[in-house]
Amino acid sequence: MHDFAVMLKSYLPDLEYAGRFLDSWFEFDTDSIPVYVVVPDADIDAFMLVVRGRAEIIPESVFAEHLVDYPIHGNNAGYMNQQIIKLAFAELHLARFYFCVDSEVVMLRPFGVEDFFAEPEIPYHFLTEDAELRIEPEYYATHWEQRVEKLLALRKYLDLPTEPLLTCHGLALFSDEVLQSLRDFLKSRGLTYATALELCPYEFSWYNFWLEREQVIRVAQREPIIKVFHSKSQHLEYVLKGITTEDLARGYVGVLVNAGFSRQFGVIHFDQPRHEVIGHYVRVGTMARALLLRWIRRAPRLQALVRHLRLLSVDSKQ
Repeated sequence: MHDFAVMLKSYLPDLEYAGRFLDSWFEFDTDSIPVYVVVPDADIDAFMLVVRGRAEIIPESVFAEHLVDYPIHGNNAGYMNQQIIKLAFAELHLARFYFCVDSEVVMLRPFGVEDFFAEPEIPYHFLTEDAELRIEPEYYATHWEQRVEKLLALRKYLDLPTEPLLTCHGLALFSDEVLQSLRDFLKSRGLTYATALELCPYEFSWYNFWLEREQVIRVAQREPIIKVFHSKSQHLEYVLKGITTEDLARGYVGVLVNAGFSRQFGVIHFDQPRHEVIGHYVRVGTMARALLLRWIRRAPRLQALVRHLRLLSVDSKQ
């Protein structure tokens, strides 16, 4: 059993993302941290081409007894199974601690075990109250309220206070000791991973809330070390500010542009040219109006004409 490893759950549609992640991981990893890649059995041959012997591939069928063939809370079986696998991975006893990553992650600078652990036996827990998402109109309208409702229900189930609502969306570091304690609790309540996710479909919150309640290991809290863009407006904001990957690397070891909103444009790179990102996210009509307004503001005679036309319009209505 390794002390620390990385677990990537992926599948064929994310093959290019996964290859990009692995390339960046092995470029910047200074401590040779073991990597495991879990994929559907049918996808193994394709992933061997991008893994190239640098990581161990594990077939999804290893977890067959835990997997589902039905949707949960509107999420398809495949999506829920990747959540289950992240929890069940500890049962393989391959690592005492493991960091769950998503295929879209790109590492930005050299890193090592010290970025993930406060002390040899004390991992960092990358927790946040998500204030940035709470005020994000796009995210709030589509995800926030239903997510918080389910998280509060889970806290009530675990007899935890409502606040603070600290958790994470992904990119969590799991302890097999904590997960064993959680499994024992679920079993005592007659729950499987799947039925637990039917109560609340957020695997990382099950882990973090359980650790908060039981304090199985000491919690060393740290801000996230991988910058995640949850919406196109978040990504666009950084691009418009002119923030580069070099800038990001001053505060983070990696970046993730969520494929949920960007997949239709192909594999998005954070540092794509500004005009390409704007072209992806901004509607043509909006862009045209912005360009027209900019042109008008830079043309004094045209501004005067516009003001004159407005006055004529007002006079005609009186």
